[in-house]
Amino acid sequence: MAKGIVWVGTPFILNFENPMEFFQPLLEEGLEVRLDECRGHMPEEEVIKCLRDVTAVVAGAEPYTARVFESAPNLQVVARAGVGVNNVDIGAATARGVVVANAAGTNSVSVAEHFFGLLLGTCRRIAWLNQNIRKGLWREIQPAMRPLNGMTLGILGFGNIGKQVAKRAVAFDMKVIANDIAPDRKRAAELGVEFVSKEELARRSDYLTCHVPLTPLTRHIINRHILKLMKPDAFVFNTSRGPVFDLDAVAGALKDGTIRGAGIDVFPEEPPDYNHPIFSLENAVLTPHLGGRGEDAIRNTLTHAVQCVLDYFQGRKPSTVVNPEVYEVLDQRA
Repeated sequence: MAKGIVWVGTPFILNFENPMEFFQPLLEEGLEVRLDECRGHMPEEEVIKCLRDVTAVVAGAEPYTARVFESAPNLQVVARAGVGVNNVDIGAATARGVVVANAAGTNSVSVAEHFFGLLLGTCRRIAWLNQNIRKGLWREIQPAMRPLNGMTLGILGFGNIGKQVAKRAVAFDMKVIANDIAPDRKRAAELGVEFVSKEELARRSDYLTCHVPLTPLTRHIINRHILKLMKPDAFVFNTSRGPVFDLDAVAGALKDGTIRGAGIDVFPEEPPDYNHPIFSLENAVLTPHLGGRGEDAIRNTLTHAVQCVLDYFQGRKPSTVVNPEVYEVLDQRA
């Protein structure tokens, strides 16, 4: 009999020819691994059906609500194959004694690279020019190309991803400023990054990019007030979490010329509402939340999530537990 059942929710595992290779350590530990139900963005009811007898989860973006935890009496650990855990009700997990871990730091390079793809795509008008040339337009319309060299990049959130962005921005000879609630001044000094207030970040940035987790403090941190402080030829970018942007405010600012452009990889609801005004604007470059999904990043996040599950079953605390208070709950039950 298997020691436990591990359910895999993230659909990105299916990108690999032999996905089961990632789970060999769990099989050797005597755990059963279920891959056949990976679909991504599953509704709550489907998740509940899948988890009735499951002991551990390698999670994607599917919802882990209080109701899901209540319906999964055997569930002990949720290891997110990604960084954000806003799809997990952490309070409900803790109350049920479920350890939740993420894969912090494993996809930071991929997200940073994707940001620069969006940055170049917007300031060089690459997506727009690609569409035009396919329509038979050569140089009938010649838009002004914004440089990176000498421009000021504002980074909101100087964590793992923000630092990778800063490192690459320096290579483009950009001036880098940042804002963070817990500034790493040592690393900032090494990269020549200046810390400023959020308002000054908005005023000075030619390009402003968000790399913050979703919390009550960061929800709609890019709002009408911040956008009105920005230069009329500034660009904003979001590769963090959708609700960090007030998307209505950003769309309005793009439409009325408050700012010049935007690059967005994440949305308040995913899949998004395709009737939202942002989808009709040529000065917005949009991608479907794939910034952290470079091939290496997928391997890294999956390997880390599997290690978290293995650590748990071998009696170790996973290195990236996001609800450490759960161990007090477990101690009380012991």
